[in-house]
This record gives sequence, C-alpha cells and structure tokens, in this order.
Amino acid sequence: MSRAQRRMGWCLMLGLVFVAAVGAAQTGRTRGGTAEAASGYLRMAATALQAGELVEAATVLKDGLTRCDPTPELWFMLADVYRQQGQLAQAAEAAENAVDLDIRFSPAHLLLGDIFREQGWLQAAQDSYRAALNADPEAPAARYRLIQCLAESGQLKTAEQECRADLARQESPPICLLLGDVLTRQQRLQEALAAFDRTLVLDPRSATAHARRAGLLCQLGLYDEAAKAARAALAIDPDHAEAHGWLGLASAHRQDYLGAYSHAVKAEQAGVDMSAVWSILQRQN
Repeated sequence: MSRAQRRMGWCLMLGLVFVAAVGAAQTGRTRGGTAEAASGYLRMAATALQAGELVEAATVLKDGLTRCDPTPELWFMLADVYRQQGQLAQAAEAAENAVDLDIRFSPAHLLLGDIFREQGWLQAAQDSYRAALNADPEAPAARYRLIQCLAESGQLKTAEQECRADLARQESPPICLLLGDVLTRQQRLQEALAAFDRTLVLDPRSATAHARRAGLLCQLGLYDEAAKAARAALAIDPDHAEAHGWLGLASAHRQDYLGAYSHAVKAEQAGVDMSAVWSILQRQN
C-alpha cells in the first residue's frame, strides 16, 4: 500500500471514529465531557500517524486511555496502530476491548476480523466479519472481506452464495468482481467471464476486471482477445502487475517474444510468477 493510499485509509477511518465519538458525547456514553477529551487524543494520534510516527501515536492513545474514560474509538485506533507495528496479539486485545465497551461498534469487529485473518485464523475472522455485519448490516467492507475469507478457507460454494445474495440486494462492482474470482477458482470459466463482463458494465474503469478477463481468455486459449483485455487494463492502470503478466503470457503464445519479455519483466518485478513465459521463451532459443 502506498503512502497516499494509507493516508486516504486513515482519513476514512478517522471519519468513522469521530462520528462515533460525537455520537457517544451526544448520548452520554462517557462521563463528564471525557468524550471530548477522547476526541482530542484521537486527533493528536492521527497527526502522529500521518507523519508516520507509530510509536508516538501509540503513546498518545495509551495516555488517552489512562487520563479519560476509555472509549471504543481510542481502543480501536490503538488496535490498528499495534497491527501496523506487527504486534498482532496486542492488536487483537485492544480491538476486543473496543468490542467489550460497545458490542455495536462495527469497525472494531471488522478490524478484529482482519487481525485474525492475518494470523491465519480464518474461522475466527469469519465470526468477526459476521459480527460486524450484525452491528451494521450496511457495512460493505465486512461483507466483502467475509466472502474473501470464505474463499480463502475453501468454502467456495458458500462464498458464491454470499456474493449472489448480496448482488440480488444491490449490484456492486467489487462483489461482482469477487463473484468472478470465486467462479474462476471453481473452474466455471464461462460464468466467471460473464461476471467480469458485468463488473465492467457497472464500472468500465475497473482495470482489475479487464485483467481478470485476460487471465480467463488465456486459460481458454484465446490469446488475441486476452491481449486486448490486458491492454484495456493497462490503458486504465499502466502499472497493473496482473495485466502485465497476462499480456506477457498472451504475447508469448502469439509469438511476440520481445513484448512477452518486456511485460513479463514488469510483472515479475511486482511479484507475479512468470515461469510460464520464461519456459516458452527458453524453448525459442
């Protein structure tokens, strides 16, 4: 994740915690004005985070938890700081403290699910994502990550059912894209292709949908069409590693060996396994 993306993520997260903090003050959840004090600590911690000062942010938040009544928002932000520091056990404990203070605080359940998922505890992660949805049925991030987690644990049919149920309520490009991924893993390639096509109807600027189409077309042996799909992805996002990878493979099969090499190098530099392309190129030498 880039620095700009992380800052944007923090802006969104802070929006959630500040709205919740204001709600706490209005409903009298904390005693005597400590909700306002907690908001002050949140702001100071956010300033430290935007400067990349994780240790300072943690110090500020722990000070806030000591000097004013603990709030779910303070524990939540501290949990995320611990997570960024790689201290997953402490992060989980802090997120659980947030949930203990307010079982309806959906962001803490969501974060707890992410922490469990990073630890490889997929069932616990699923339980936390479902708890986030129980607290806030309109939380799209929780539903998306629940489906991802189901797929990661091999529960592909359940993941597909969750996708279809969500799309029946309201179509969204991320869930439609995720349905395509789940169908691809089940080797239902034509259905997956239709899901990616639908994603592009909903969001024509989805570079990932174009790239996933390219991958399916490669699997189907339609290398000319795959190259077109990959180029469409790169026209939107010139650095899309997956698109470079599929274009490299399609180019190799189309005997455009120079193009195959160029795109394969770019994909491999981004961590994509390009052994299939190298194998084809070696046979030409």
